[in-house]
Amino acid sequence: MSGIVIIGPGAIGSLLGARLFEHGHEVLLIARGKRLQALQRDGVVISESDTVRQVPVPVADRCDADNLPDQIIIATKTFQLPGALDLLEPYRDAEFGILTVQNGVEAPDIVQSRLPSARVLGSRMHGFFELEGQVVKHTGVPPSIQMGPVAAGFRDATHEQISRNLAEILQNSGIMAELVDDVRPALWEKFVMAATIGGVAPAFGLTVGQVSQHTGACSMLEGAMQEVAAIATAQGIALPKDCVARKMEFISRFPPDVTSSLQRDLEAQRPSEFAQLTGAIPRLAHRAGLTAPIAEEVIEMLRARELIID
Repeated sequence: MSGIVIIGPGAIGSLLGARLFEHGHEVLLIARGKRLQALQRDGVVISESDTVRQVPVPVADRCDADNLPDQIIIATKTFQLPGALDLLEPYRDAEFGILTVQNGVEAPDIVQSRLPSARVLGSRMHGFFELEGQVVKHTGVPPSIQMGPVAAGFRDATHEQISRNLAEILQNSGIMAELVDDVRPALWEKFVMAATIGGVAPAFGLTVGQVSQHTGACSMLEGAMQEVAAIATAQGIALPKDCVARKMEFISRFPPDVTSSLQRDLEAQRPSEFAQLTGAIPRLAHRAGLTAPIAEEVIEMLRARELIID
């Protein structure tokens, strides 16, 4: 097929697929198990703006090896990335565009190493999305995405044109898309918060919304964020000088019952993105010639609460 394949129809993948399909684009969602059955039966069910609608986006359990899509969006959770790449093995030597929308900072490089001819973009998705049962819930701000290569500049003219085409498609489908020359600062700025709050809150047995009111947790969170910012700086990635202060202020405005997806997965003893978020901080620090003692303490606190699945 030509068009767009989306692997991982969770909240973000399903929302993107529905928006693209509603605006006339050829879309195929790749799903497995109960999610596949639900999509085949009901389509993508979306709750937003106080309304619920069903969008009959085509779905399958694998890619068509004989038909290369124009664009592929990988919207799985980060720990599911190897399985998603296995599905793309038939396209290993082909030239096409891939957009990664995973948390963490390593997904684009992992994808590029497995698919060396692909034109890979990383991205930072902004918005509040959650899959509740089989219903995609979107609340708050309109969805937006900042996307670009994980280097200063596109690989070549083909890479840039493929990227511009996808950005235009997303914009025309109601997704505010910004194409940048280097997406690493955006990835790391999100990582500063996602990798730290998702570990600190459950380490103390708090919700994310309660952390700012707890002196010890608040201090540990700020210190962990500073560690992540230092790792980015050591790699030549320029974050805003007030990055940590803005993240702390942002978290202070969360309602008391707010939790993060990582926290929910850890406390439910489900597979999680821990290894790519909180658990990645000491590894990335070591790679940069630094240490991350606060992150390591958070990890030990999570182990003490028996929240880490090794």
